[in-house]
Amino acid sequence: MASQTSITSAKNPPPTASNLGELRASDHVQRSIRDEIRHNLLAALRGGADPWVGLVGLESTVIPQLERSLLAGHDVVLLGERGQGKTRILRTIVGLLDEWTPVIAGAELGEHPDEPITPESQRRAAELGDDLPIQWRHRSERYSEKLATPDTSVADLVGDIDPMKVAEGRSLGDPETIHFGLIPRAHRGIVAINELPDLAERIQVAG
Repeated sequence: MASQTSITSAKNPPPTASNLGELRASDHVQRSIRDEIRHNLLAALRGGADPWVGLVGLESTVIPQLERSLLAGHDVVLLGERGQGKTRILRTIVGLLDEWTPVIAGAELGEHPDEPITPESQRRAAELGDDLPIQWRHRSERYSEKLATPDTSVADLVGDIDPMKVAEGRSLGDPETIHFGLIPRAHRGIVAINELPDLAERIQVAG
């Protein structure tokens, strides 16, 4: 875990923009997570930096294939026996994210201020406009890891209806009745599910 900390720990303070108006007036460029990884990987390779510090013995096999997959914007499934460094690779990819990214302050899913997706964030964006408050999230906070176990449920990964919200009078069709699971909460981040074959088949499909 020490190597992950050295890669993802903050080296610079976050930008100073505190609301949407200030963000738009700054030099911030909004990118999808795939574009972030591609842009930062290319910058590292062009600059001669090693984005895979601590990964030994994979230079001529796994790393070239992984880099091509990331540059192409693909999702990645790492296959191999236990103890071959798959989790270490996943944690290292976090270092290819932008160091800081803006999120809507208080938003449940860490949405980008220019792209609110939950009803509550959309309401706040419409009401507040350029005064919509933002926070800055470090890339080390954008990695979620789940060890797959036989008792893992769809609700754990995706989410489920919150009975308390239904009891308050919301309908089952209301998106605000949902209690979000791991994957939605990792919005604009990296999700790693370790030992995927240990999940029941229907859970694998749902995730």
